[in-house]
Amino acid sequence: MFTIRKATPADIEPVYQLICDLEGESLNYSYFAENYRRNLEDSTVHYWVACHGEKVIGFLSMHVQRILHHVRLTCELQELNVLPGYRSQGVGSMLKEQAEKLAKDLGLEEVELTTRNYRVRTQEFYKRLGYEQTHLKYVKKL
Repeated sequence: MFTIRKATPADIEPVYQLICDLEGESLNYSYFAENYRRNLEDSTVHYWVACHGEKVIGFLSMHVQRILHHVRLTCELQELNVLPGYRSQGVGSMLKEQAEKLAKDLGLEEVELTTRNYRVRTQEFYKRLGYEQTHLKYVKKL
């Protein structure tokens, strides 16, 4: 029913819509497009889309990082979103499983992620998938 595949340049429009939905705002498209293109070419960035037939219905980004206080490479799941009509059908879990499989294949130490405080439903989703809250994140807009 649902499939997961690597994102391609042709997926830019549905991925843009998914990220705008995730952030709750329309993002600057030209800046988004440049980042999307560059990240597709970056070997440390992994983008996947979930599809229902040919329709892109979900997106996940994973960024492999070399952090000094870790023994091995680690990664952060930075964006994960599924279209509202496809939520609670296992699509997000499938995307997360794809990321975790790659992380294991690459011998990474762990998978990290953050979510906003007000996204209580998302926090519950990650807890059900075995993630633990171990940090607080602070941000200062410049």
